[in-house]
Amino acid sequence: MSERGRCPGLPARCRARERDGMAAADCGREVVGGAVVDYGSSDIPAVTAVAGAGFFILVIYLSIAFPPSGSLILLAIALTLSAMELYGVIRRTGIEITRDAITLRRPILPAVVIPKDAIVKAEVRENKLPGPSWLLVALVGVILVSAVAGIYGGLSNPASMRFILGIAAVVFFPVMTCCTSVRARYPRSLTITTADKKIAAIYTDDPERIARMLEVS
Repeated sequence: MSERGRCPGLPARCRARERDGMAAADCGREVVGGAVVDYGSSDIPAVTAVAGAGFFILVIYLSIAFPPSGSLILLAIALTLSAMELYGVIRRTGIEITRDAITLRRPILPAVVIPKDAIVKAEVRENKLPGPSWLLVALVGVILVSAVAGIYGGLSNPASMRFILGIAAVVFFPVMTCCTSVRARYPRSLTITTADKKIAAIYTDDPERIARMLEVS
C-alpha cells in the first residue's frame, strides 16, 4: 500500500515511477506506507546481556521476598510490550526514501534514519515462520491452558505470583501470536543490514519495489 504525491512539472524519471506504481511525494523522495518493520541490533552487547540478566534476577528476588512486587513489574512489562507491538502492527510504519537515506517512521518510537552509505546489504528473503504453524499454535495453546489454570487457582489470592503471571501470559502470548501471524501473511520481506550491525526487517506487499528504490533513488 503506498501514498502518492505529485510535484508540478515532473521530469520523465518521476513520471515513469508514477506509472510503475511507486509513490513520489516529490521529485527526490519516495514514500511507502503500510509496512510492518522490525528494527534492532544484530547482536547483543555483553553489558546489555548482563544488565538484562541482572534485572531478571532482581524481579525474581522481589517476587519471592516482597510479593507481589516482582510479579507486578513483570505484568507491567508484558502489558507495555504487548500494547506497543499491537499498536505498531495496527498503525504500521511509513517509509521515506531519498537520494541519501531511508527513514522509518514508526508509531510511538522515534523515527530511524539510515544513510544509504551505511547500508551493507539489502536482501529480499522468503518470509518463513521459525517453525511449523501448527507447532507454534500448540505451544501457545499449552501456555494459555497453564495460564488460565494459574488464574483460576489464584482467584482466592489475586496478589499471588501465580495469578498475576497468569494474567500476563493470557495477554502477552495471544498478542505476540497475532502480530506474528500478520508478518507471516507476507510471502517475502526485505532485510537491511547496516555497517553498525543494525537490522531492519520490512514486511510489505512488494519488498522488491523498496529494494529498487534503494538502488535507483
